[in-house]
Amino acid sequence: MSSRSIDRITAIPPLGPGFDGDHHRAALVIAPGDMPRTDPFFLMADDHITVEGGFGEAHPHAGLETVTFMLKGTMADTGGRLDEGDVEWMTAGSGIVHSEQAKVSEGMRLFQLWLTLPEAQRNMDPRVQIIRGATAPAHREEGVEATVYSGRLGDAVSPTLNAVPVTLADIRLEPGVVWEPELPSVFNAFVVVIEGQAAVGETSAELKVGTVGWSGPVGDGDGALALRAGQGGVRLLLYAGAPQKTPVVSQGPFIAGSREELAGYYAAYRNGAFPHAGNMRPLVS
Repeated sequence: MSSRSIDRITAIPPLGPGFDGDHHRAALVIAPGDMPRTDPFFLMADDHITVEGGFGEAHPHAGLETVTFMLKGTMADTGGRLDEGDVEWMTAGSGIVHSEQAKVSEGMRLFQLWLTLPEAQRNMDPRVQIIRGATAPAHREEGVEATVYSGRLGDAVSPTLNAVPVTLADIRLEPGVVWEPELPSVFNAFVVVIEGQAAVGETSAELKVGTVGWSGPVGDGDGALALRAGQGGVRLLLYAGAPQKTPVVSQGPFIAGSREELAGYYAAYRNGAFPHAGNMRPLVS
């Protein structure tokens, strides 16, 4: 089995003004525009709210999946409620409208990831899956707890449906513990430290809060990504997915294979052809 290394480390910029007024601060964990190195991950935002109340407006998506991880607090809309530790996996596909009448708690924090879809599934029927952190499968051994929201890690296998094969796990290691989870070698992976610090990969790259460590594909089979917790322990999120290697174009909330496809999304949205997430029955795992 091969061993994975951290190929590069990026810094999450300081929080700046968000899209929803003075009570919203945000930063890009993954900035768009570098798909050859981040594929299939298009962007990821870190959103913070300081005041309880409404959050944003209803808006569409198409040609992608959004993965919303509730790190702190709650968010509710017409489609239901997400609590701390929950994940909403929304496949926009041919088009969907969501975040209708969204309300959040004071101090809410979430990560929202945009995933590109395989070309053959870009216009699949939309669906919404809610993965509850309290009931998600988990791998546990001495000093290790890994809650698995998608894919397989250790002996935990998630039933989440994926258009793109993706592993997502919330990993907590006690001080000094070393764990080497295995990932498909063809996956592109990144690690975000939430608390503490860790030495990651074959070269023991030092990662701390505010940094993102990237581990690119390493060949065939599986590759182990060594995680070594610092003196205070560590909590980190691990994302890994199969690169799609498909050229895409984007505009606003849409990702497409061509400008013509983008134009089609805008026309369908204006004509009221997108279903509303609040009217769909979420798949709950």
